[in-house]
Amino acid sequence: MHSFRQAIAGTEIDVLSDGDGPRLTILHRDTGRAGWTPLHARLAKRFHVVAPSLPGYDSSGRPDWLRNVTGLAALIGMLDDTLGGESGAWLGLGFGGWAAAELAAHSPSRVAKLILHSPMGIKPPEGEIFDQFLIEAEDYVRLGFSSQEAYDRQRAEEGEGRSARLDRNREMTTRIAWKPAMFDLALPHLLRGVSIPSLTVWSSADAIVPRSCAEIYRDALGGHYTEIPGGHMAEYEAPDALAALVEEFLGC
Repeated sequence: MHSFRQAIAGTEIDVLSDGDGPRLTILHRDTGRAGWTPLHARLAKRFHVVAPSLPGYDSSGRPDWLRNVTGLAALIGMLDDTLGGESGAWLGLGFGGWAAAELAAHSPSRVAKLILHSPMGIKPPEGEIFDQFLIEAEDYVRLGFSSQEAYDRQRAEEGEGRSARLDRNREMTTRIAWKPAMFDLALPHLLRGVSIPSLTVWSSADAIVPRSCAEIYRDALGGHYTEIPGGHMAEYEAPDALAALVEEFLGC
């Protein structure tokens, strides 16, 4: 696994990458990337996986001017350009699904195929995206797991510095996704004009993003839809199930 920092528009983005094959860029949740997850490792066996920390998250630079998810997606698109080659596939997890969808809506030529897992970014017609600022950052992470064992394992693996990282990531989420909270009213309308093969996946025990969000994405994109067991943090609870869907959809 390789780690590097890439300068983009006056800031630096931290990137992890590994594997050979078609490029697959994975965008993390609002809790951050937290290193090389089981999902990254599984997919790197068949793809060249690129896993940036989004601008302002984890150890990536934080531009003072960055105040919305559209701008964040633009920076990630610029990062993709520096990697060269043809447009690749994108996998967006939760909040990262919102960023990937914004990229597809505004720069569709950069996205060959789009996979979204329990994506945020659309106002749900039923239920609501859980307001993480009602509880402590660590409690919000715990809410993302349906399995106590999986949560305990993930927390132990990350180790020292976790609390400071979660607080920094939460602050960045507040900067760019607070008003309105965790959705863009224009996004579902823009996505209806996008002709990109897509797969939307929702976890059946997700306590953070309601099913209706995923269903609106499915309808707006006109793509495939399926569900898997587990909670919001599928990269830890159900990495093999999610990876198998990604591999099948991408034909690998």
